Amino acid sequence: MYIHNCPECGKQYSTQEKVNRVKCPYCGAETNVSYADQDQQTANQQWRQYASQAGDALDSVFNNGPSGKSRGVAGLLALLMGALGLHYFYLGKSTAGIVFLIIFFLSCGILGVVTQVISVIQAVLFFTSSQQEFEQKWVYCPSNFPLF
Repeated sequence: MYIHNCPECGKQYSTQEKVNRVKCPYCGAETNVSYADQDQQTANQQWRQYASQAGDALDSVFNNGPSGKSRGVAGLLALLMGALGLHYFYLGKSTAGIVFLIIFFLSCGILGVVTQVISVIQAVLFFTSSQQEFEQKWVYCPSNFPLF
C-alpha cells in the first residue's frame, strides 16, 4: 500500500500499486508521484516503531536495526574483507559488491589496496554513525553504489 498526500486539498489517500500519476479521490487533482520520498517515509516510520520498542538497547553497535542489518557486522566485513566488497553484499548493494570483486580479481589484487582503503574508511563511518544514520545512508539509500 502506498500513501499519498494531495497537494490541493491536503487529504491522505492510498493506492495498492506504484503508479506514476495519482488522482485524488476527494478533489480530483492529479499529481506526479516520487517513490524515493515514499520509501524514505516508510523507512522513517519503521525507524520510529523500532526505536520505541528497542529503548536503551539501541546504542549497541551490533544490534540489528529495523532493516535487520547491523552496522557492527557491516563494519567488520568492511575491515576484514572490504577489498572483495562483502560488506556491500551484506547491505543489499550487490552492484557495488560486484564492482569491487571485478576490480580485485582483474587487477590480481593490486587495486585491492585501493578498495580496501575505501572499505576501511567506510568501516569507520559505520562504527561512528548512529543506527538511524547508518540505515538511511547505507541501507535505504536509492544509490546502488554508496561510497561515503
